[in-house]
Amino acid sequence: MSVMVASRYIVIGGHGYLGAKLYASIPDGIIGLRTASSPSEGFLRLRLEVRQDGADLPINDGDVVFLTAAISAPDICVREHDRAWAVNVTGTTELIENVIARGGRVIFFSSDTIYGEHVDEFEERASCNPAGEYAVMKYEVEQRFAGNPSFKAIRLSYVYSREDKFSRYLAGCAERNEEADLFHPFFRAIVHRDDVVTGALKLAERWDEMPEQVINFGGPKVISRIDFAECLREAYLHDLRFKVTEPGPDFFKNRPRVISMISPVFARLLGRPPRTLCEAARLESASFSNSERVL
Repeated sequence: MSVMVASRYIVIGGHGYLGAKLYASIPDGIIGLRTASSPSEGFLRLRLEVRQDGADLPINDGDVVFLTAAISAPDICVREHDRAWAVNVTGTTELIENVIARGGRVIFFSSDTIYGEHVDEFEERASCNPAGEYAVMKYEVEQRFAGNPSFKAIRLSYVYSREDKFSRYLAGCAERNEEADLFHPFFRAIVHRDDVVTGALKLAERWDEMPEQVINFGGPKVISRIDFAECLREAYLHDLRFKVTEPGPDFFKNRPRVISMISPVFARLLGRPPRTLCEAARLESASFSNSERVL
């Protein structure tokens, strides 16, 4: 088995929902660095829109950079397009070029929305039709580095944990005894954050074993927000109540209704099938309960 030995792992966006978990999971024996856009103790300063910040980032030959940072809110990417492009495309491209030029490798966190709406199941070879400005920006970066052996992209579906935005919304509704409002139809291959982190770290370690430049990171089932809420209610939000609403057309301008993404490559990378949402919710519930007992 070919294993790549990296000198360091550098997480761009170390304060973020994915970046913080990824940094905390770096294996023993590998030096970890992380960046933040504002001054923070223990973080390197990096603002993607500031060229000098990227030039000043210390990169050694063999380093692996996990690029998790971006302006990801679809509505902001439309409303503040120039600022989002400066961060998500111009600054991101310059950073990747700097890393590769100095002998580093980049794992770029992309999005399933670059495929556009797909009702039927599809794999990595499917054609792309980016839906919304955020997807256009992610795809633009991927295309600029297509074929570069020092660049890989992981196309994320919605990433679940107890800390994700939608799960926190449902938990808040349950705690306040309020009825949650679920938009339907809205289907995604929900993926557990722990699987994303494990897969990203394995990709860094097994770079040369994985010839694919693009890998879909999604769960094994494409589910609706109704299915999502029912899994969490079964696992730990036992008092959750919800109603179903059909969103207006504006909601879907930047958010495809259905993205039926699958990936045998992701399962091969993990060495097992990715977890279903219900499996992940039970694990998150047990982990949360154990941490409460420790406290």
